[in-house]
Amino acid sequence: MKLIGHRGARGEAPENTLGGFRYLRDLGVLAVELDIQVSADKELVVIHDSFLERSTLASGQIGEYTVAQLQAVDATHRAFPAWPQTEGVPTLRAVMEVLHDFQHIQFEVKARTEEDSRLVAEKFPALWREFGFGERAYSTSFNPRYLQLLKDSAPEIPRGFLFEKDFAGDAIATALALGCRSIGPHQERCTAELIGQAHSAGLKVSTWTVNTVERMQELARDGADSLITDLPSLALTKAGSLFS
Repeated sequence: MKLIGHRGARGEAPENTLGGFRYLRDLGVLAVELDIQVSADKELVVIHDSFLERSTLASGQIGEYTVAQLQAVDATHRAFPAWPQTEGVPTLRAVMEVLHDFQHIQFEVKARTEEDSRLVAEKFPALWREFGFGERAYSTSFNPRYLQLLKDSAPEIPRGFLFEKDFAGDAIATALALGCRSIGPHQERCTAELIGQAHSAGLKVSTWTVNTVERMQELARDGADSLITDLPSLALTKAGSLFS
């Protein structure tokens, strides 16, 4: 089973920052999940929320800030006041430069509007090719429309369909219709039965967000291919034998 850092190492370092990704590398974990949003000047940036208040010391909507303005906010000290560096919200290009040697990357696209979905489906493939990620990098999303647009524009990019614990549809059928290679269920929806059905359909299972050793052990027994955690140090220290 593969161990994947959530937004870098969200429980141990500022999420979705260059320093957080470097922290994950220093742990020896070269697999990561991160989030893509669109700035006011239509550039791709790495931050989870559509607003700034939770993860930075600024306020307002991401779509109201240019790249230059986002880089000037403090994205490190909201959750980690003692973090030694101050960094802003990074561009996707800057993050890709840091992650050039990672073995597995899940680029989760948060685009909700048709305009943003089309923009990411247009811009992401060029960066993916430029950095030569190939099979190492998936583009994942909860948004089927984005995944369809990416399938149309760049079918060679591996894709994954994400879904919440209250998703009412058929996740496996949705993923197959979108040409995905994986599903990403909320960990409460990740059962041995679902994993078996996904594997029978040729899909991998990467579940989120798993922060207890007991649940990591259960998922390993059930056959999950990977799990995403806020606490990679805990996983390595207490459950390291589970991960390949």
